[in-house]
Amino acid sequence: MALPYQCLVARAGNATDSDGWTLFGASGSTLVVQSSNGAISLWPKRDAHIRDDQPDDSSQEPPGKRVKLEQPKEQKPNFTNLVLSNSGQHLVGVTGEDKCIRVFQVDSQSHLQQLSERCMSRRPCSVALTSDDSTILCADKFGDVYALPLLLPPEDDRSETLVAEQLEPKEIDYVPAATTLTVHSGRNRKTLEEQLKQKAKGVPKSKEPMKFKHELLLGHVSMLTDIVYTKVDSRSYLITADRDEHIRISRGQPQAHIIEGFCFGHEAFVSRLCLTRPGLLVSGGGDDQLFVWDWQNYRLIDKLLIRDVALSHLISRSVANAAEADDAKFKVAVSGIWNVPRNNGEANEILVACEGIPALFSFTIGAAATGGTAIPLGGNALDVAFIQSSPDSCVVVVSIDNIHTPGSTTEVRDNDKNPPRLQCFSNQQNGQWQEDASTQALLGWFENEGLEVIVERASGGDAADSKSGNGTRLGSADDKAVRDMHYYHVENLRKRPGAED
Repeated sequence: MALPYQCLVARAGNATDSDGWTLFGASGSTLVVQSSNGAISLWPKRDAHIRDDQPDDSSQEPPGKRVKLEQPKEQKPNFTNLVLSNSGQHLVGVTGEDKCIRVFQVDSQSHLQQLSERCMSRRPCSVALTSDDSTILCADKFGDVYALPLLLPPEDDRSETLVAEQLEPKEIDYVPAATTLTVHSGRNRKTLEEQLKQKAKGVPKSKEPMKFKHELLLGHVSMLTDIVYTKVDSRSYLITADRDEHIRISRGQPQAHIIEGFCFGHEAFVSRLCLTRPGLLVSGGGDDQLFVWDWQNYRLIDKLLIRDVALSHLISRSVANAAEADDAKFKVAVSGIWNVPRNNGEANEILVACEGIPALFSFTIGAAATGGTAIPLGGNALDVAFIQSSPDSCVVVVSIDNIHTPGSTTEVRDNDKNPPRLQCFSNQQNGQWQEDASTQALLGWFENEGLEVIVERASGGDAADSKSGNGTRLGSADDKAVRDMHYYHVENLRKRPGAED
């Protein structure tokens, strides 16, 4: 079974194709790209699947003494965030396991070329780009925000390479003294397996300071969850959110140490921030409402009842179990807030996703503010990208969790042979969202690409072993890949009863 797209991002047409679009998706450790002009690409490029059919030289060993050891599997880092530059020429991806920020160049054929790979000392939680595409802003789990140049200067790249080579420990090819011919007991066999796994990992990297150009801008005393960059007139601002219910407004570089103010009001963690076109800030997390702010004056102007809308939708679909239907126990964890990129008078529309809920929720804010309406989905929503066909209309592409049961973050689908990985919706004249079959058909390659290799890349296993007839079912290797992906982590930000404030 293919892994779902945990990240989606789209760009509008370029100078040669103003009406075109390009869609980027991250599925596990694989990047998939498709353009409206028919260009398609994968990163990394797919390698032919090679099986080792060589005879074993130790075939002369008596059958009773031959031992089959479990071969170590290479673990590849999975993408947790994708950000596209304003020019559309560069894609920034964050991989969680190795804490690396990777910068890709997007050529005219929509092919990706990796330009740099910079591993941070702490795992990045959120990244953003400045309006001039010169600087990456990285917020990490320890509460710090760093500034990195998007493109490394050649002289810096050479100097950092020399320093890294001098400090890199020399790798010694470790060969265990024991072999399968000399190990017979179960305990010694397990020891030999661990030695072979250590050999596959190579020399452990020491936790040294980052050797590339970077600047510490600001810090929170709690884990950062999101960062937004904006510019008003000639002054830039950094808006940061953390686990301790804080939203801070700071000046941009080079005065990021100056705190302009705070937006106070949340009682639970803040997981997502979204700036709307009228200049309002929408925040959400573990509270029952979304908060709408006049952030320049640090003033709360509205609350949107996301919890009530989500609970009503779950009950109407008979998705909620008895515990969830209990009005006192049901909680939401906002996993995404997106501003719909279209002109709609003074009103402004946002789409909201909550962790483990198979729907998107549409809210209109501004002069014509309305309550939320649900857009039912075939599975839990993971991410959203917008394909804008005109200033007044757009298509929303939704990444669907095709592994877990709709409405659950732990239960795996059982008999659903062909669960969707994407769903497309277009906005109608009446303001409603309707499934867009034509765009869905155009993205057929994007949705189905990698069905046999993506799980293999994430788990290090053989994808062919997971196939079963026309459908697919999760095997042991796939289960480990799913667990390692951590699709649902927002609810973990909630403080447990008795925890220190």
